[in-house]
Amino acid sequence: MHQVHVSEDVLKLKLRKEDPYYAELEIAHRRLDDELLRYELHVYLSPEDEKTRRELQKKKLALKDQMAEMLRQQAALLN
Repeated sequence: MHQVHVSEDVLKLKLRKEDPYYAELEIAHRRLDDELLRYELHVYLSPEDEKTRRELQKKKLALKDQMAEMLRQQAALLN
C-alpha cells in the first residue's frame, strides 16, 4: 500500500473548511493566546493574576491537544 504524506498545513486547511468545530477550536486557541500575551507583558503578576494565567495556559494546551488529535485522525483517513 502506498502512503501519502500530507502536510500539516494542508490538513489544517481541510479541517478548517470541512469541520466548523475545528475552526471554532482554532479561534478559541488564538483568543487564549492573545489573552495570555497581556499577562506576559507584565513584569509582576499578583497571585490571582498568576493563577488566571496558569488556567489560561492549561485551557490553551487542552485546545491544542484536541486540534492535534483531530489532525492525526484526518491524516489517518488520508493514508
